[in-house]
Amino acid sequence: MPRRADAAPFAARLLRWFAAARRDLPWRRTRDPWAIWVSEIMLQQTRVEAVRAPYERFLARFPTPASFAAASDDELLVAWRGLGYYRRARLLRDGARAVVAAHDGAVPADAAALAELPGVGAYTSAAVASIAFGLVAVAVDGNVERVVARHRGVRERVDAAPGRRAVRAQAEAWLDAAQPGDFNQAMMELGATVCAPTSPRCGDCPVAADCVARAEGLAAELPRKKPPPAPIDVAARAALVVGPQGALGCRIAAGQPNAGQIELPGPGVLVSVDADGLADVVRERFGARLRLGGVVATVKHAITCHRITLRAHAATASGIGSLQWHPLRDDTPWTTPSRKVFRQALGDDGALRA
Repeated sequence: MPRRADAAPFAARLLRWFAAARRDLPWRRTRDPWAIWVSEIMLQQTRVEAVRAPYERFLARFPTPASFAAASDDELLVAWRGLGYYRRARLLRDGARAVVAAHDGAVPADAAALAELPGVGAYTSAAVASIAFGLVAVAVDGNVERVVARHRGVRERVDAAPGRRAVRAQAEAWLDAAQPGDFNQAMMELGATVCAPTSPRCGDCPVAADCVARAEGLAAELPRKKPPPAPIDVAARAALVVGPQGALGCRIAAGQPNAGQIELPGPGVLVSVDADGLADVVRERFGARLRLGGVVATVKHAITCHRITLRAHAATASGIGSLQWHPLRDDTPWTTPSRKVFRQALGDDGALRA
């Protein structure tokens, strides 16, 4: 249960630590609500270091909601490259379009109005409201769940309703109403850098003195969640056909991982196939007739719980069917596995390496 008596000491210790230990991150140098919104979406399920460069590239290309609202699908895919989970980008564009349509292009300075935007849930609305506008709202992400569950010894699963309620109630009890944005960022920073999922650095924690998990040796057990699905190994294959116009590829259908992007011909990176079956699959899917050679690239990739090993075979085509030629340029939305193949198999001139 929340303990209001702990609010001032906890918040004071946390904010004092944050003032001294906070990382210098590009989204912490602004109070622009659009820039903060973009950072919060990018940081979901993505490491901070993987977000830095795409964040700055994205805002240089789309500095306002209106500019992103007008982006084409291909522009969206290229701008989001390297971050994965492309559905987030589409929802962000839907949100930007709603801001243009309903708020004259200005991100609303109201938590309820923010929460009504497409793709903006309770966490994102609270983060933007508190950090950009100083509104009193508690933002609960995975880092915050971990800090609260360990500090207060929450035994319930934090991905089930009772545990979620307990975590949110305690975070609200701790929230510093005078500095809600800094408090939310400090909680996230503590979970990301000190109260980490594994090997937490309890000796460096500013609130360790009254932490239940530390006192009772529960840090490795908390927070409790449903076990993740077992990893699935996939032995995927694709054909690499290159020519003056680029490489043969196909658009990934809606509803599939990486929808809208272009991938090399094959059954798809989530489908295992042997070398003998690759040409048949390409003929059945696309009506293309390929002559396959040896493997010219072997790359690793992960999508959700799938651990993919993609082997690309050099190939020539006597008929391309519904496949199309796509340029080997940065503004072509090739999938990340395809780009990994190109880097390994092709020279700077786009020709197969000997």
